[in-house]
Amino acid sequence: MEGPVQRIFKLNLIVMRLLGFYPPQKFKKIYLLYACVVYVTLTVPVPTLAAVYLIVSENVDLAQVGEGSFMMFQVGCFIFKLLPFIFNAEEIRKSVYMLEWPVFNNYSQKQEEIIAKCVKTCKRNTWLFLGFCLMALVTWGSTPFLGSANKFPIKLWLPYDTSSHKTLYIFTYILIVSGVGNGAASNGVIDPLIAGLSCFAATQLKVLKDNLENLGTDAEEIVRSNYNDENKELFEKLKNDIIYNKIGQCITHHTAIIKFIEHYEKVYSPVLFTQFVAAVVVVCLSCLEMSMVEPTNFKFVVMVIFLLTMLLEIFLYCYFGSTLYEESNTLTTAIYMGTWYEYDLKSKKALIILMERSKRPIIVTAGIILESSLVTFTTILRRAYSLLAVLQHYKIEM
Repeated sequence: MEGPVQRIFKLNLIVMRLLGFYPPQKFKKIYLLYACVVYVTLTVPVPTLAAVYLIVSENVDLAQVGEGSFMMFQVGCFIFKLLPFIFNAEEIRKSVYMLEWPVFNNYSQKQEEIIAKCVKTCKRNTWLFLGFCLMALVTWGSTPFLGSANKFPIKLWLPYDTSSHKTLYIFTYILIVSGVGNGAASNGVIDPLIAGLSCFAATQLKVLKDNLENLGTDAEEIVRSNYNDENKELFEKLKNDIIYNKIGQCITHHTAIIKFIEHYEKVYSPVLFTQFVAAVVVVCLSCLEMSMVEPTNFKFVVMVIFLLTMLLEIFLYCYFGSTLYEESNTLTTAIYMGTWYEYDLKSKKALIILMERSKRPIIVTAGIILESSLVTFTTILRRAYSLLAVLQHYKIEM
């Protein structure tokens, strides 16, 4: 039977390995060289040359800044966002394979439904977001042939004239689309992976809460199925011992979830911060570009698809960050909903310890500054709108 990593993130890890962001256990140095070559030849050139174009161009107006800049910032974001997946590969691998810990795979048959829902959600998100990324890439790459006067989907500074030879133009076009495509495909699997790890942690909290709510019931079932003694005192003693042991297991489970999230935040917090900051600029520039073209123009359709992809990307992070917070914040309620008043004194004391530990909710942050939550999602939209209003005002004055 496949473990949780293969059940949930098989597609993500396969694509990441092909693109140079998830090394195999063998030939690590050779794979690192491969990853660096892919990074330098595909990830870096497009945003760099697009930035050089804006710098060396004379009399750059707002229309020129808006045209293609949304893609320049998004692809430029990959330069910083993807570095940890190349040079911090062991920590990435560790964060993924924490899912294989025995404490995370010790659940009852009735709790299998909770786990199955998590697996289904993560797989669905991967296919959905990867599909949006590839659709955005295809429509964006088609703009030179469908309603655009530009030679390429994005304006770049080039040290040669592509109009001098058709082969040179085709080579440059393929290089541009391949560079952006590399970022689109890597984003399409990396973002659902990071969000999926947060979803997995929230699912483990759901399993933990279910265990805490049914401590008494589960203990009674175990005693009745294994002991036929009608002695009431012995029955209660065995039941209380089982409850106490199960509370200890719940504390161990809670500790493991906290350790998982601490490592998760250590590894992915810079990635989230980079994406959130880039999202403000990219959403703003996308809306600015949409305001400059007619709704009947093919470019408007491209911008709509790109904007939806961008919003889905940051929504995945924020939604599962909020879900994780809500599940951890209701842990005390789950304890209260159980039959704690029937437990013996030592079990009640153990529950109090767990309740004290759970008073501090689990929060995922981006760069130790922003929380990964739906509040942050709305904040990003507000900041993007504020920046758009400034640029629109600048455009009117010009």
